[in-house]
Amino acid sequence: MKKIVVALGGNAILSKDASAKSQQEAIKKTVNVLVEFIKRGHQLVITHGNGPQVGNLLLQQIAESTAKNPVMPLDTIGAMTEGSIGYWMQQAFNEVLEKRKHS
Repeated sequence: MKKIVVALGGNAILSKDASAKSQQEAIKKTVNVLVEFIKRGHQLVITHGNGPQVGNLLLQQIAESTAKNPVMPLDTIGAMTEGSIGYWMQQAFNEVLEKRKHS
């Protein structure tokens, strides 16, 4: 058994567009590959970036900023995107593993 470190950059999560759905599909494709390593008995340590996602969310925040609803601080936007990517990865692993269990 090997311990494998997988580092996904934020750009690796983007695909044809920056929508949540498109990013979730890209993550799911990656997870399908990663599950093969797990099936072979390897341990995975998965890290991911979020640079483009932070930039996109910041632009959205700026575009809709008002005095009553101001832009979130950059550290908070970073945390929001890290959390969403981690959540999407968790959901993708759950879905892929469940599907393989029944096939």
